[in-house]
Amino acid sequence: MGNRSSRIEYLILLNSTKLFYKNASSVFKFDHYGVYVAIALFWVISAFYKPLSSLAIWSVVIFMLAFVLIRIVDISMNGLSNTYYLYILLGEILIILIGIYLTR
Repeated sequence: MGNRSSRIEYLILLNSTKLFYKNASSVFKFDHYGVYVAIALFWVISAFYKPLSSLAIWSVVIFMLAFVLIRIVDISMNGLSNTYYLYILLGEILIILIGIYLTR
């Protein structure tokens, strides 16, 4: 009987650790989206406050550059699975070029 209760305790412990990791991962997702919200708020504020406009454009350029680098690494490792990703990559590069043009 003691052996059965120890198995049940082990299963409860295992389920509670899964629950803990699931909750911890949702906290990190919130931080991830928090960065997007912060950048979006900065862009909105800079649209109405002209001294920040140049800095906002550079933040867009850097933001898109990070996406381009991640997408290039992903395509080089996994191959081009869909032409949609190629169009997105070209769009991101175009946004970078427009941003650089606007800052000059």
